[in-house]
Amino acid sequence: MKRSFVSVIIAASLFSLTACAVSPGNDQSKGGVPGWNEATGKYEPDIIFTVGTAEADPSSEKIDGQTEEDNVWIDAYRDELGIKFEDMFVVSSSQLEEKLNLQIASGQIPDLMSVNRKQFEMLVKSGLAADLTEAFEKYASPKTKEYVVADGGICMDMSRINGSLYALPATQGYLESAGVITWLRKDWLDNLKLEVPKTFDDLEKIMRAFTKDDPDRNGLNDTYAFTTSNTLDELIGLFDSFGSHPKSWVKNAGGEIVYGGTQPETKAALSFMNKAFQEGLINREFGANDWNQFTKAIDGNKAGMAWLPWYAVDWPLGASHRETGAEWVPVKIFGAGGGDAKVMGVAGPDTYYVVRKGYEHPEALVRMFNLWFEKAYGSKEDILKYHKNEKGEMPAKFSQVKPWLAHEDIGYHLKILEKLAGKDVGEMFPSNEMYYEGVLRYMANPTEDDYITYKMYGPDSASGILNDYMKNGLVLQEQYYSTGTETMKKKWGVLETKQLEAYVKIIMGEAPIDAFDDFVKDWESSGGRQIVKEVRESVQGNK
Repeated sequence: MKRSFVSVIIAASLFSLTACAVSPGNDQSKGGVPGWNEATGKYEPDIIFTVGTAEADPSSEKIDGQTEEDNVWIDAYRDELGIKFEDMFVVSSSQLEEKLNLQIASGQIPDLMSVNRKQFEMLVKSGLAADLTEAFEKYASPKTKEYVVADGGICMDMSRINGSLYALPATQGYLESAGVITWLRKDWLDNLKLEVPKTFDDLEKIMRAFTKDDPDRNGLNDTYAFTTSNTLDELIGLFDSFGSHPKSWVKNAGGEIVYGGTQPETKAALSFMNKAFQEGLINREFGANDWNQFTKAIDGNKAGMAWLPWYAVDWPLGASHRETGAEWVPVKIFGAGGGDAKVMGVAGPDTYYVVRKGYEHPEALVRMFNLWFEKAYGSKEDILKYHKNEKGEMPAKFSQVKPWLAHEDIGYHLKILEKLAGKDVGEMFPSNEMYYEGVLRYMANPTEDDYITYKMYGPDSASGILNDYMKNGLVLQEQYYSTGTETMKKKWGVLETKQLEAYVKIIMGEAPIDAFDDFVKDWESSGGRQIVKEVRESVQGNK
């Protein structure tokens, strides 16, 4: 599951970078020249990574007395590796992005940084990032080498530019993306004596029943099948059913990279949505809705289905269960023409760990990854101390690096299924064991306490659907994941606005279906055609 990051994660746009300069105030020769002592398994004397830090939130929850300044991870990196961290600057969280931008623009950067994709590329282009290729091959432990490619190697591939590794990624699974699950109101299905759908045709019938047949049994005509915000982001799963991926770069039938938002499959999806709008299956006021209004419609028992991430039964669907007793069931994305649809995976990591070029020990980051995987995914004792304790608190949030094990939640689900079948699965991770016990309790006596755990990890759960996608080759990957070509940087905002306006008008019937063809022509002539050319060249050049 995707989790929050606490240390220096920067998400701002960078406007300029200058030539590399050495970070000041980092004379590590005091007390002797540091080096790796094989006998003790640590640097002696200690080495220092300068970092940029946001001021700790005084209201943030403490874990067993630990704070961001004093915790088990600071102790572990110091005592077991001889690595310390020193603040190059400390600012409020609201100023952190701007502060690091200024440091990068001047070339005065910390030794260790957590950056987004755009910053990563800019740091490499400006010669500010250390090449970690050799360090990783030489110093990464077997466990690290195994775990960082648990996503199929996507995150590591995206951390390379022209074949060289310039960052270690905050690895994650590629199915954390929105819209990969169709969530349905099971209590509404039961009220209408309908079965969980097995095809898109079944789903379409349910849409009409949820709209017209009083599924909540309140005697009023006040429900509809689904809704969305005015960004249409909550309909990505429905677009998937038509083979449309309107915000992604994909390959067409001829193997060429194209923008999904202009393809014929998208026209077919919009045609269906227009039909749904005319029939009242979709909230007719969606064009004025933001995210809060989207969730309010769900919480208010207005909508009976939603295309959301696999963990959505916890958030944002959890409130409707707690407050109104709504029961949600996960269903895979069906192909509108029959069979299963393919869903889009996440486009790699959202955080890249970069070491300043010129730092004496770039391999220290690799050793930090080794220690992270050893502690956070090691013995039960270590996991409880360093990853997630028995109270459900996460000391892991204090670590300077957090490369989560990709698809660990799918692994939990599979272990649970094996154990339910009576197989010997050995010692489970503490979290896995806790989820298994919750699933077992829910199967014996369904209660609210274990509802979310069961829906996420039990038989017929959301994580089981993700496993099905992976096992059957139903996950597509973004074909272009850089931060923008030259033309894209100048014109993409306008093109996105044109796209959204055209889609909304077509769905609401304010423009005919064939207006999509006019939109595509306008999109291409307004810079889109050139962007497609540049994207293809960029992908080809980075192979």
